[in-house]
Amino acid sequence: MEAVFLSKTDVYNGNYSITKRDATHEFSKEMHYHDFYEMQFYLCESEDGKIGEITMNGKTRELTQGCMVLINMFDVHQINITCKVPYTRYCISFDSSLLLFACSNASNLFNIFSHCADVKYSQPLTPAQIATFVSIYNKHEHLTVRHGRDIMEKSLILEIFAHIYDIFYDGQEISATDSRSLAVITELINYIDANIAGDLSLERLAEHVNFSAFHLSRMFKRYTGTTLNKYIITKRIDKAKLSLKSQVPITTVSKEVGFNNYNHFYRTFKNVTGINPAKYKEIMEKEK
Repeated sequence: MEAVFLSKTDVYNGNYSITKRDATHEFSKEMHYHDFYEMQFYLCESEDGKIGEITMNGKTRELTQGCMVLINMFDVHQINITCKVPYTRYCISFDSSLLLFACSNASNLFNIFSHCADVKYSQPLTPAQIATFVSIYNKHEHLTVRHGRDIMEKSLILEIFAHIYDIFYDGQEISATDSRSLAVITELINYIDANIAGDLSLERLAEHVNFSAFHLSRMFKRYTGTTLNKYIITKRIDKAKLSLKSQVPITTVSKEVGFNNYNHFYRTFKNVTGINPAKYKEIMEKEK
């Protein structure tokens, strides 16, 4: 089965989300990938500490009490929870722009997230580290400031990033070229998200980031595993699915997501989702 793409609009608003989930409030169990980063850690009351397993890019690793997992953008993964006793999964999802904002010369967060696909993506937490992350979550959950809430939230996110970097950084540095390329991809993702209805041709995107179209296309495929064209189509259809849940006419939706030709939108939507937009809208209206 092909992995399902989840856009950030499927998961959160703004540029990050902090959530706590359990068996009664879990997310997708499908093989999936997304255009944002993720950090998770697990707590469980089972005697053996076993929670389940996570499969990432074809590699499976056991999930146990207190383990923390990093998930890179576009890494295909699936979580299978098998424990029969109560568990808690803390999850932080965040945009690449937020990760880039938090990077410094001394602490380049891309150093740890660029290695997510190998065995380093999972680390056991000490009881003290667990207590620290739970405390930060609780602070975020119960913020009482009337003014400057966004600043306080940002400070907590930066605190989380600092602790993650301390846990996962092993002295291995990515190259300056890789770091610059990831920064360009971050800019591309933000630009595409903000201009989903506009001209997103390869030539326009290349002009925006001052790269040749050939170089940009190869770079995006290398670091994300997908092509720019496929990513843009997926984002546009994902946005269309969201809009089709409203009262907006289908023809208007097609233009709002960058399709100037309705027939092209119709065919593309059906190719991606398996059903045509009219049928999808009908199903969504019945589920209200």
